Amino acid sequence: MIIVLVVVGLSLLILVHEFGHFLAAKLSGVKVEEFGLGFPPRLFGKKIGETIYSINLLPFGGFVRIFGEDGSEETKRDEKSFSNQPISHRSAIILAGVIMNVILGWLILSLVFAIGAPEHLMIAEVAPGSPAAEAKLKSGDVILEARTREVLSDPVRSSAFVDLVENAPGEVFLKLKRGKDVFETTLAPRREPPAGQGPIGVSLVEIGIPSEPILKSFYRGLTATFRTLVLVAVGLWTFFSRLFVSPEVLETVAGPVGIFALSAQAGYLGLVYLFQLLAFISLNLAVLNLIPFPALDGGRFLLLIIEKIKGKPISRRFQVVVNAAGFVFLIVLMLIVTWRDVLRILE
Repeated sequence: MIIVLVVVGLSLLILVHEFGHFLAAKLSGVKVEEFGLGFPPRLFGKKIGETIYSINLLPFGGFVRIFGEDGSEETKRDEKSFSNQPISHRSAIILAGVIMNVILGWLILSLVFAIGAPEHLMIAEVAPGSPAAEAKLKSGDVILEARTREVLSDPVRSSAFVDLVENAPGEVFLKLKRGKDVFETTLAPRREPPAGQGPIGVSLVEIGIPSEPILKSFYRGLTATFRTLVLVAVGLWTFFSRLFVSPEVLETVAGPVGIFALSAQAGYLGLVYLFQLLAFISLNLAVLNLIPFPALDGGRFLLLIIEKIKGKPISRRFQVVVNAAGFVFLIVLMLIVTWRDVLRILE
């Protein structure tokens, strides 16, 4: 069930982005040839007005085909062609996908704050060779209960858990949740642990989101949206500025496989955490698409700015070559990152 929700959630992010382009084109009077759910080959299609609405075989995301987007001479003469529109209309159509991803991210975060999530203590990292590692504890395990023979700890506060472990006269009994499974284990805390590891060798994080009233949840969602956009922009700037200097920076990036795996893990923690991650990915897509790089929305918008400054359209040949080169670079980068994702999962 979680896998289905992840596929639907990630598809929604792409579909909403494409719907933004679709809606802006329709409002600008531009002909939309096709709006598709999933990717071809086509299973079903119905033409309503000028547009074919289709359902396609590959059930992930969607696409929009806008008349005249290729900039060919044949389509330029048509008043409903994309390439025949003023720069303001073309800019709105290009940027509409980004705007929709930001709006979707805000709405999802608002929903997260309205629903809230129970507070838990989660294991963030396990030190190799530690009692926790020997007990086969893993990053992402949620501590439901911690006790010694004499004391029961508050399973929500890390300070209470650390105090219990450090002062345990003997073994510590843990009840944990991993995905859908609940299990118990016993640990023997070390009296003289290595520096920075603690008695059982775990680092902890307190998770949970207090539920807010509806209006306040929209406000908190808005502030979280802007904060996330800034953090993502800074992160992407750091990544690309270091990419050619330090190729190992690729180790910190997740591709489609990694994102799918992370989403599934978040789903097993609870739907709220899956929603939270989907909101982050939606906002990440918005910022990523704004980068002024060929083949991205930001790159296409940059070409429109250059056209405005020059006072005449940029040649179709130049646009095709630049966008094709950018597309090839992004595909190669995605394949490298995906390969590393697979290796990490296999390890």
